[in-house]
Amino acid sequence: GTQHSPGVQPADLEEVVKKGVKTMVIGRGMSEALQVPPSTVDYLKKNGIDVVVLQTEKAVEEYNTLAAQGVRVGGVFHSTC
Repeated sequence: GTQHSPGVQPADLEEVVKKGVKTMVIGRGMSEALQVPPSTVDYLKKNGIDVVVLQTEKAVEEYNTLAAQGVRVGGVFHSTC
């Protein structure tokens, strides 16, 4: 049910946060149409989670790099737009 605007909301990330991730990678789509409001970034930071917001292809690369380094990383990726 996530729309481009207002974009990724804290509730969209709760399931991943509960898994104990230390870094969250958010892919905004191929053309970066998906919004990530400051309230979402603040929610993650308040939970002690580092946040990386990138264009989806770059976000996938970053996720894979972090996972290969053994970082407890979670991700949400908008695959279109």
